[in-house]
Amino acid sequence: MDELEKSMPESQARMESEQNTAPKRHNENCLNCGTPLTDVFCSHCGQKDLPRRQTLGELFDNFISSFWSYEGKFFRTTKYLITKPGFLAREYNEGKRESYYHPARMYVFISFVFFFLFFTIVNDKPDEIIELDRSDIAQLKNDFGNPRVDSLLDRLPRNPNNPDEWVMTQKTMDSLDLVIPRKVDRGPGFSISRSEYKSVEQYDSAQLALPEAQRDGWFSRKMEIRGIELSDRFQNKRENIGEAIGNALLENSSKVIFFLLPVFALLLKLVYWRRGFYYSEHLVFSIYYYNFVYFAGSVQLLLGLVPWLSWLSVAVGFWIIFYLLFAMKYMYAQGWVKTTAKFLIVFFLFILCMGIAFGISFFWILLMI
Repeated sequence: MDELEKSMPESQARMESEQNTAPKRHNENCLNCGTPLTDVFCSHCGQKDLPRRQTLGELFDNFISSFWSYEGKFFRTTKYLITKPGFLAREYNEGKRESYYHPARMYVFISFVFFFLFFTIVNDKPDEIIELDRSDIAQLKNDFGNPRVDSLLDRLPRNPNNPDEWVMTQKTMDSLDLVIPRKVDRGPGFSISRSEYKSVEQYDSAQLALPEAQRDGWFSRKMEIRGIELSDRFQNKRENIGEAIGNALLENSSKVIFFLLPVFALLLKLVYWRRGFYYSEHLVFSIYYYNFVYFAGSVQLLLGLVPWLSWLSVAVGFWIIFYLLFAMKYMYAQGWVKTTAKFLIVFFLFILCMGIAFGISFFWILLMI
């Protein structure tokens, strides 16, 4: 009895100590979903139990803790993405997901950074210097008259290496094109039409004059007519047909590469069909590989801005290719001979699929531009 009476104060003191050390409860129910709270975090939605109204200090403290929790996970994932090929995909497929940044979210972020850098650098071209010799000036005077051309020449500097030439920048030429149509050819453009026909009517007349067996087929006819239409459309524009198609291909490149992602996973499924992996597991591996490619591609773009680091940019390009080999070796845990053979199959088939996809994109642009 005496021992029982002695133990009661000790247990009571222990309970009071646990209550004092327990985290402070601010609400009975979760402010987000209304579920009764039994811990610091809601058992239903995971939101932390915080005061309904926060002071500036509490707001700052919560922001810092959330930032480091969020960013710490991102940087940890990025570290393993760079240093351990295939590790993150294997961890994810084994159910170890909470410690790392979600691959789909990472794909959205890194691809955005890559294409932002890509289009920023591609569009930031140095201003090209255009030289106009006396034959060009004579052509301009013949087309636009002496007074307008003489007024233009008064504003243009002469070539210091050749007094018979005048120089202007590409931006100056573009601004002049807004006033007078371009008459001076500024380099070879891309011509879709393979013939000299100036109109669809002229082409149709020439076709009708031929024997039926020698006339163009359906596809050739469509391409010929489209070429004539585009040539007429871009005749007096600063941007030639090749530039317009090239710009459209660049703009659609992100979509083409994205749609090739499930194709890449399908190729992995085909070469590892005996291993029993789900297609979704190959897709996770593909997303992580895409994430690395976009990350390394961003590094390449930045290195390309520094001329003496161009060799390092080439090295990164080779690492992008061989990274896939090491990632497949770790993920699928096969010998080097089998892994290398499957790597070569997947690599060359994917290059083929990429060529087909961009070819389809090219013809689609021809029809829609």
